Amino acid sequence: MPESWDDHHVSPATRELRKITAARRAIDVALQTRFLWISQEKRDAIATCDDLELLRQWLIRILTVDTVDELFPEPS
Repeated sequence: MPESWDDHHVSPATRELRKITAARRAIDVALQTRFLWISQEKRDAIATCDDLELLRQWLIRILTVDTVDELFPEPS
């Protein structure tokens, strides 16, 4: 999607926030498409993640995991 003229005048922080928001949306759509249902706990984990690199990793891993739980392993 082409950027509008206004996009060239936003701060780097705003651009980063837009990328994070887009990644969260993409993850949500991909999870719903692959697994049909996602628990509120998992939705909250996605909605509160501000780490763009982690969001990118999750998006890529959605293609290879067999369950949603594999995407969010328990901390060791």
